Amino acid sequence: MVVGYIKEENFINRPFKKMQIKSYGSNYIIAISAKAKYQKSVKPKLIKCIKRLNIDTIVFSMELQKEFKASLCNTLEENNIQILNGKRLMEFMQFDIVKYIFDKQEIDMKNEEIYIIFKKTAFLDLNFLKKYIEEFRLVNIVTNDIKRLKTIQDSLLDSSGILISVSNNKKKALKRARYILNLNLTKQELLKYNINRNAVIINIAEDVKYDSPSFDGINVNNIKIECTDEYMEQFEQIGNNFDITELYESIIINSQKWKIEDAYERISKDDIKIIQIIGNNGAISNEELQKIHNLNLDKRRKLV
Repeated sequence: MVVGYIKEENFINRPFKKMQIKSYGSNYIIAISAKAKYQKSVKPKLIKCIKRLNIDTIVFSMELQKEFKASLCNTLEENNIQILNGKRLMEFMQFDIVKYIFDKQEIDMKNEEIYIIFKKTAFLDLNFLKKYIEEFRLVNIVTNDIKRLKTIQDSLLDSSGILISVSNNKKKALKRARYILNLNLTKQELLKYNINRNAVIINIAEDVKYDSPSFDGINVNNIKIECTDEYMEQFEQIGNNFDITELYESIIINSQKWKIEDAYERISKDDIKIIQIIGNNGAISNEELQKIHNLNLDKRRKLV
C-alpha cells in the first residue's frame, strides 16, 4: 500500500508553482498551491501524479476535505484509490467505541445487552464477536446470514453453555435495543427495521443518519482519537492540518493482512485513546449520552 498525503500550502518563494512532491518513507506528501488549487489544470495533474507514483490510498488535509475532495471522489474511486475517512479504524476500534459510551454513561456492560446487526458478506471475520460475548450479559445478532450464525450459536451453546440470540425479524429484533452496533447496513437497509426510539446506533462501515420520524436516539458515525507524542512527532512531518484519526488509520491499515485480534493488540500497544465520538451534527457530548441513558431507564421503570 502506498499512501498519498495531500495538503494545501503557500509557496511563498515560488508563487507560480502549483504542486510539490516529497517522499515520506515509502509514501508521498503532495502539496497543492493554495492559490492554484481551483485552477482546471491542477486536478488532472494531481490524478496523473497519483497514478505515476502508484498511490492507492489518499489522506486529505482539513482544508481540502470539502469541495476539493468532493470533486475528486468519483475519479479516485474509478481508479480503485481509497480515500481514508476513519471508518477502517472504527472497524478495529469498535469495542473501544462501545466501551467509551458505557464508561461515559457509567454503566457496567456485564449487566447489559448489545445488538449487533450486519448483512451477509464473505469478508466479515466473526472472531470480533468474542469480546462482546465475554463482556456482555447477552449478545443479540440481527442478520440475514442466519445459517452461518445458527451454526455458531449451536457451537457456543454446546461447547461453553453460552447463549447468543440470532434473528432477522425486522419488526421485533431491534424494537427494544438500547445499543446497536451496525457493521455494514446502509441507511436504506436500516430504515426497514423497527428501532427503539432512544437507541444509540454505532455505524461502522457507513455514515448513517437514521432519521425515522419516531427516532430520538443517537447516530455515532466517527471518532476522534488521541495519539502518543511519538506519533504526533511523526505526523508533524506530514503537516499540521490533518485529522489525527485519519493519519493513524493510514498506519494501521498498512497491516491489513492481520487478523482482527492483531489489530486490537497493535492499537492497545500504541496506547490509542478515543477522546470524542462524532454524530450527525458533530461531537456527541456526555450530556447527550446521559440523557439517552435516563430516557431508557424511565422506559424500563414503566415496564416493570
